[in-house]
Amino acid sequence: MKELDFTDHKKVPVLKDDDKVITESANIIDYVNEHYAKFPVDENTKEWTDWIDDTLVHYITPLVHPNFSTSRKNFQYIIKTGQYGWLKTKLVRFAGAIAMPKVAKKLQAKYNIEDAEAEYLVAIDHWANNGLDGKLFFGGDKPDFVDCSVFGVLNSCHNLGPVKMAMQQNIGFADWYNRCMTTMAN
Repeated sequence: MKELDFTDHKKVPVLKDDDKVITESANIIDYVNEHYAKFPVDENTKEWTDWIDDTLVHYITPLVHPNFSTSRKNFQYIIKTGQYGWLKTKLVRFAGAIAMPKVAKKLQAKYNIEDAEAEYLVAIDHWANNGLDGKLFFGGDKPDFVDCSVFGVLNSCHNLGPVKMAMQQNIGFADWYNRCMTTMAN
C-alpha cells in the first residue's frame, strides 16, 4: 500500500510522528502516552494492558469478519467511499470480505478461540467487573491510560458489531463505554 511507503513495515497499525515510525498497537499506545497523554502507569496498568494485548484484541477480527456476508457488510465501514477510486473500492471491499474470514479462522486457531462471541462476552464481563470494579473509569473519576487503551481497541470496531454486542451484554460496560465516548471521542 502506498500509504505505508514511508516504512518497510507493511502491516497496520503504524504511527509516524515526525521522523519516528512506531509499529504494533501496544508500542503505539505506550509511545503516545509517554510523549503526549502522560497518564501515570503502575503495576495495575501493566496487568490490564497485557490483558488487552493477550486477550481482548484477539476477539476483534473473528467477530468483525466471521464469514463473507458479515465481512462484506463491515467493509462498507472499513473502506470508505471516496477513499479510493470507485473500482478499487469495490475490489478492495470484495477481496477483503473473501480474505478476512480466512484470517479470522487462522487467528482463532492460533489463540485457541473456540467460540469468539461467548469468550469475548466473558472478557467484557471481566473488564466491567474486575477492571472497572464499580468505578466510573478504571482511573476512578476520570479515564486513565487503561481506559484509553481498552476504549481505543473497542472504538476501532465501533460500528462493526462487537461494541453493540458488549453493550447489550453488560450495562456496566455500556455505561463506561458511553462515558468514554463522551470524554474521549471528541
